[in-house]
Formats: sequence, structure tokens, C-alpha cells
Amino acid sequence: MDIREVLSGGDLRSVGHVDEVVTFVGNDPDRFSELMTGLTDDRPVVRMRSADAMEKVTRRHPKLLHAHQASLFQQLHIITQQEVRWHLAQVMPRLMWTEDEAADIVHVLTDRIATETSNIVIVNSLQAVFDLSAVHPRFRVELKALLESQLETGSPAVKSRSKKLLQKL
Repeated sequence: MDIREVLSGGDLRSVGHVDEVVTFVGNDPDRFSELMTGLTDDRPVVRMRSADAMEKVTRRHPKLLHAHQASLFQQLHIITQQEVRWHLAQVMPRLMWTEDEAADIVHVLTDRIATETSNIVIVNSLQAVFDLSAVHPRFRVELKALLESQLETGSPAVKSRSKKLLQKL
């Protein structure tokens, strides 16, 4: 199976054959590596679906991310496609980061929260900063201020997530 070809076709409003790819990849590191190449494909639909499949596979098998940690860190900084951004935000907390790396990730995500137009990117970025703060408590003060700010200015979905996260904080 050529994973990128299976994920191609159609448009960004459809997940296509993502679930089939998730099943095919399973816990196989080689297949997962092939899936990861889709994040840099020339076709936006392949990038989006690859990111979606990657996120779904690593819900059950987060260790598959370890071999790709450096690449994911780099992609977080350079990717501009919103559908990929929201999936990258979801997987960042599934990896172990140094304090400096975590601070850099929080900076990128905080910038996205301030500048993004996609509510999904904002919500997933808020959740990621929250999840990272569980491992790196130094971000909790910044997170609290960020959540309180989003309660005032965010969309209804962003306000709802901010309220839930503040209650857990």
C-alpha cells in the first residue's frame, strides 16, 4: 500500500481513507515512518490526512513518535497549513521535551493562539499548553493568564475549552 496515494484525492473537507491507513499502520514503525513522509507532501490534502492519521495512530501508540521527535519539532515551527497545525498541537504533549524545548513549543503555540483564525488550532493549542504544563509546571502561570484572556476574547468554542481547562488547573 502506498500510504500517500491512499490519502490523496478529494478535497480538504473529507478525511478520505484515513481510518484505513490508521488500521494499516497499526504499531509498525516502518509503516509509521512512511506515513510521516506525508506531512511534507506537495499536496495539501495528503498533508492534512497524514497529520490526521498520525494523530490517530499515536493515541494508541505514542512511542511511534519518538523516532520522529526532531522532525515534528521542526515541522511545528514551519508548517502553515491549519489542518496540520492542529494535529501537531495534539501530538506535542505525547513526547518528552526538555525545559527549553517545551518553552519553545509553548511560545509557538501561544503565538498561534494570538494570531490564528482557526478555532480548532486555537483550542488544540490551548489543550497542548495545558498538557505540557502538567509535565513542566513553570508554564502554569502563563497558561492561567492565557486561558483567562481567551475567556474574554475567544470564540464560543475557545471560551468553552478555556473554562474547562481553568477548572482543571
